[in-house]
Amino acid sequence: MKKKLKKVLIWFFELSLFCGYFYILFVNLVCGFGYGGIESRGQAIKILAVAFLLAAGLPGLIWYQHRRIMKLEKLMDEVFDIVKKVK
Repeated sequence: MKKKLKKVLIWFFELSLFCGYFYILFVNLVCGFGYGGIESRGQAIKILAVAFLLAAGLPGLIWYQHRRIMKLEKLMDEVFDIVKKVK
């Protein structure tokens, strides 16, 4: 039960970091791109689309790399355990 709770808490923490980063980056990009003033509806849609793609893409890439590194570290620990047993 304790391991399951730990996994849920870790998952929740990582997800909150991911969503928080996405939100902050999205807001900053929209404000930054719209700084000169939005003159038309099409320009507003372009600003929102670019900001959304950048804000979703960067954290998504970081999230993917983080999960992949965690899996490789777990695999490396298993290999070290096997090597210790062989010795």
